[in-house]
Amino acid sequence: MITSVSVVGAGNCGCAFAADLESRGIKVLLYAHPDHSTNVDAIRKNGYLESIGKVEGRFYPAVSTDMGEALRFSNVVVIAVPSYAQDDILSELEKFDVGNHIVIAASGNFFTLVARKRIRAQYLLETSASPYGSRMVDEKQSEQQQLAESWYGVNVFGFKTVMPIGSLPINIPAGLRADIGVIFPGQLQWCSNVIEAAFYNFNGVLHPITAIMNAGWIEHTKGDFYFYQEGMTPSVTKIMQEIDKERVAIANEYGARVTSCLEQMNAYYGLNHESLSDFAKGSTLHSTMKLCPTNLQHRYLIEDLPYVLVPWYELGRKAGKQSPFIRSLILWSSMINNTDYLGVGRNLEALGFANWSLDEIVDMVMASSGTLATELLRYTERGHALTQESQTIQYVSKRNISVEHPKL
Repeated sequence: MITSVSVVGAGNCGCAFAADLESRGIKVLLYAHPDHSTNVDAIRKNGYLESIGKVEGRFYPAVSTDMGEALRFSNVVVIAVPSYAQDDILSELEKFDVGNHIVIAASGNFFTLVARKRIRAQYLLETSASPYGSRMVDEKQSEQQQLAESWYGVNVFGFKTVMPIGSLPINIPAGLRADIGVIFPGQLQWCSNVIEAAFYNFNGVLHPITAIMNAGWIEHTKGDFYFYQEGMTPSVTKIMQEIDKERVAIANEYGARVTSCLEQMNAYYGLNHESLSDFAKGSTLHSTMKLCPTNLQHRYLIEDLPYVLVPWYELGRKAGKQSPFIRSLILWSSMINNTDYLGVGRNLEALGFANWSLDEIVDMVMASSGTLATELLRYTERGHALTQESQTIQYVSKRNISVEHPKL
């Protein structure tokens, strides 16, 4: 039975995890990277974490900016940071032996594939999304409450009733699966592998296309409209559906039998809408709050493009899929934000799969505890060989010497 959890990341998701787990009797240490400790410092100063919404009360998690302390506190580590902060966390984890730890990224966005090159945890897991709808709140109390001090805490306004999750290696014992299930507020949907879990992140379907097609409105109003209810019109969701079809087609090439975005969103929130446009208007969790970016440097693009759509597209390219709607969206967004998302995102090279075949990738993510060591050795050796080849090419290029590339 899991009685303690170290939550890495003290933002919206991390604080929601801390409040929810503590409310259910599971002890929590809330860790923040030393360079991003504002929320942890505030909790330490106040002496507690206040939570409202679906989880109400004052909670008293331990707080720290010391990764060693977090790893000693529990062998179950939940990483609840944006994808673009995961490298910083891995840099901290690399300093320690985590061979007896279970590391869960919520959400992952192919975190496990990147992390396996850098740490050797007992199990690496990732969910398809954050299990909570939550926001940090830092504002003055209302006059009716007659309090002069600022109120600081987290608003947990919803959670997903079903959460896809995958693991590497794949053979987690049933008892441990049940224990991990206790950590989450809803039921876990165990995927066949971590690639399948990553293809269930519907942020890549919902957010970027809506932001791009509403770019003028976002820039004009600074986000003063209802992103779901008003932004996801029938024309927008028509293209959204094409992106979703491409996502499903790519996932199928890797043996991942994912459902449509609409089906899964209905499952997440216990709804029964017949179209994505109806969902955007009818889901009270989404349609009653604006949830709109104030500019186009928002996580709907700077996270969902490089860490969701780019790896989808790149894995599709490996499988011979053209995915024109996903590719076009990546290119439009790259132009708008002056960023080469295909170059800086989690492309095949970043995942370590640039020179792997589709079958080799599937073998890797489907490895069990008994076979993972062999797959990882091949993974490491392939990466080492490619590094040597790259260095040779750079050397001979400077000398204007041609060389035949070795076949790996």
